[in-house]
Amino acid sequence: MRKKDIIINVSTVETRIALLDDGLLLEYYLERPEENSLVGHIYKAKVLNLISGLKAAFVSIGGDRNGFLPLNEIPFEEFSELFETDVELEHEYRPEQIQLKKNQEIIVQVTKDSYGIKGPRVTSYISIPGRYVVLLINAKNIGVSRKVRHRRERETLFKIGKQIKPDGMGLIIRTAAARARPDEIKREVQVLKRNWEKDLQRARDPAPTLIYREPDVVIKTVRDLFNNEIRNLYIDSDSEYKKIQHYLGIVSPRMRSRVRLYSDPQPIFQKFNIEEQLKDLQVRKIWLLSGGYIVIDQTEALVAIDVNTGKSSKEKQAEKLAFSTNLEALKEIARQLRLRDIGGLVVVDLIDLEKKDNIKRMLSEFKSLIRDDRARFRIGGISEFGLFEFTRERSRASVTHALSETCPVCKGKGRIISRQSTVGYIERWFLNNGNTVVKKMVELRTSPRLADFLSLHHADTLARISKEYNLILRVKGDYSISDGEFKVVVL
Repeated sequence: MRKKDIIINVSTVETRIALLDDGLLLEYYLERPEENSLVGHIYKAKVLNLISGLKAAFVSIGGDRNGFLPLNEIPFEEFSELFETDVELEHEYRPEQIQLKKNQEIIVQVTKDSYGIKGPRVTSYISIPGRYVVLLINAKNIGVSRKVRHRRERETLFKIGKQIKPDGMGLIIRTAAARARPDEIKREVQVLKRNWEKDLQRARDPAPTLIYREPDVVIKTVRDLFNNEIRNLYIDSDSEYKKIQHYLGIVSPRMRSRVRLYSDPQPIFQKFNIEEQLKDLQVRKIWLLSGGYIVIDQTEALVAIDVNTGKSSKEKQAEKLAFSTNLEALKEIARQLRLRDIGGLVVVDLIDLEKKDNIKRMLSEFKSLIRDDRARFRIGGISEFGLFEFTRERSRASVTHALSETCPVCKGKGRIISRQSTVGYIERWFLNNGNTVVKKMVELRTSPRLADFLSLHHADTLARISKEYNLILRVKGDYSISDGEFKVVVL
């Protein structure tokens, strides 16, 4: 049986959360006070403008960036009938009947954080998640998590949902409910409904205003991840430990014994060998046990993953080698997608296969590998060129994005101007401006790396420039100057 643990490290700078599967890092979450996610927050927003070509509206939620609201994310029922407010929501997508106007107030929920130049994406289908259920405010249907696979369990949970569903609302029964008692599920529904009615009082304030705030990352982790599959949850903060115990005391008292307060002098992430595994999050090239490897490149529009046999030689037949390497690569890709929280369009350049049965087996294997991933996938086929395309749901920036920032030298391209090209730029500068520094003492300031390159490989070039313009030329390394840049200073 697989042993899963949740490890939480809390500091004043950031909160880090790791999900381990037999000691292997499976999921990683990071939250900093200045970079809190907005996903799940509910706002009373104001419509700023309508874009008919996009069939969408931009709404103000009070932040730096406006929310993007597609018209097909607006339900059809009137919100005022349910909750005594003048804000309108609707139930089905009927674009000819949706008459949004500028400055109109509407309740929205954030579904995706800002990414790149895009603002947050919002919806008017409002839902409040709990540990066992998701309360659908303006829908009436009942659903059961797709991860509950046994037919009898699904039927039982559906019956419970019909019995406890509040009038005028809907429910999604979560996976954790399969191990809960009916009275625990019913109590949570009542708590969620009561809390929402309290939150809704804030909707009387003028827009934009925050109505409902998602809990912090620690409680959200306990709510969404801490289920019966988890052996233990370790946390190194006494205050957060007490907060978890209080929360579980309300929703699931039986789980409190699995929460451990970590107090050893050795840092918690070192104790569980997580720090070492985190180093690989920024690596493009990931080696497989067979000797093959995958290369992950993330762009604004898509993620490209290349699969290579590398040093693998365990199979002598080309088809068998390609098939075994592809299977091993897909297993690692499924893990990396979840670990790095990569979303959007993903294109995998697999090693070409000739047998159709092998291609079908790979697709089937990948579908089984992503069953435990909470993100939604849309899987395409494998083209004649060996390209495997699929999409993974994106709700926030990837972990790689959170851990890194754009390089000030290459500006995100991943490559910088070569030193040899920079020498050409220096020559052309003196060709165009040499007359202004004739018979003077000049200092050429570059990065230390380029200064060494000039001194070792282009001493003759510097000597020629000095002779041609009758000047004294010195090269000085300056750490404040990036590779590919230089300054000419007259002393």
